[in-house]
Amino acid sequence: MICPHCRLNRRQRERPNHTCSHCRKVFALDPKVEPGRLHDLKFRELVAKSAPGGLRITVEQLYWVNERRLHRFPTGLERRGSTVTGVALAVATLFVAALSVAIGGLAYLLLDPLALLCGVQSYLQFRNSGRYHAPQPFRRWVPFPDFERRVVARWRQVYGALPDEVVDGGPSAAAFARPKDPRVVVLCELPDVVAFLRANGFAERHRALLLQQPDQIPARLPVVLVRDLSLDALVRAVELRARFAGHRVVDCGLLPRSVELPARMIRLRDARRTWQEPSAALAGSPAWQRLPEQEREWLCGGWSSPLITLPPVKLMALLDKAVERALAAPPVAPPVALTKAGAGAGAGAEPESAAETRRRAERIGFLTWPQAVPAPRRGADAPAPAPSPRAKDGGR
Repeated sequence: MICPHCRLNRRQRERPNHTCSHCRKVFALDPKVEPGRLHDLKFRELVAKSAPGGLRITVEQLYWVNERRLHRFPTGLERRGSTVTGVALAVATLFVAALSVAIGGLAYLLLDPLALLCGVQSYLQFRNSGRYHAPQPFRRWVPFPDFERRVVARWRQVYGALPDEVVDGGPSAAAFARPKDPRVVVLCELPDVVAFLRANGFAERHRALLLQQPDQIPARLPVVLVRDLSLDALVRAVELRARFAGHRVVDCGLLPRSVELPARMIRLRDARRTWQEPSAALAGSPAWQRLPEQEREWLCGGWSSPLITLPPVKLMALLDKAVERALAAPPVAPPVALTKAGAGAGAGAEPESAAETRRRAERIGFLTWPQAVPAPRRGADAPAPAPSPRAKDGGR
């Protein structure tokens, strides 16, 4: 690895105990010792790429950025076999068989099983060339607690603190943000996403009330629901929509189609949950009915995609667009009952009937059909109308 101090490439035996043998300075991370295949320069490079333009990220976001770097994302559905590999194995089978016949003797007994093995593998490659592997879930290289304990803690031990672009996602960072005159409510029950928004001044920039609990939402403000992509998260979103019936609610979350192959998205699956039926409230909601059958099965099969796994730049763009959508539409006004005294009458006013409403609309010309103009009456001094040509000709 390259020493972060003298920038010389040092082999593993030339950097014992995290110390460069050339400059005698201590570095934090050794890719052969710490998990995640990180060294000091790569750590700073990941932070710089993930937090451009003054953006700040949390430790968990940095963890997922490194996991995405280590994972090989497929470009689509992968076949179980390859025609090219089958042809190569078939040629190898013929060559080994011909060689065993030419040599004979003991070599025949050794090369014949090898030719048989190559022939079987060639057949399997040809047979499986039209079959596809089932989509595989994302495989983590390092558990998050190990990353915190062995990478983040080691960095703090050597350098004293994390880079300025990285913040902790603890409870203190996820405190409520309460602007004086909020225009929108952002309800997010994900602590690390809240910490990410707090670190970047999201509430101050949008004049948003950033909350983690739905108990303190002011009346008549639009609400942005920030959620993960999972069956449980959709059930929770449907419950909150029913609770905020008087608010304009904007769903800020991913859809299954946005994380399908070949998108470079993190797809997780709970191995303990093979199938889960949606709740009655979710199954009857319009949002669930609009999903294709394939996406419903994907969710019921235990698949999920946490929102914190999105690249930080894309996550911030998604949240900004959700707030803009919530502020673009007019606020939802409560229904007003018409009374005989008109709108704005007291609570004790008697409501007007349907017939009275129709007569009042006809008086002001609202929702009425145009009628033919009546012909003027003939007075005593009015001239008689001129006879038609048919009357002059005798009706011919």
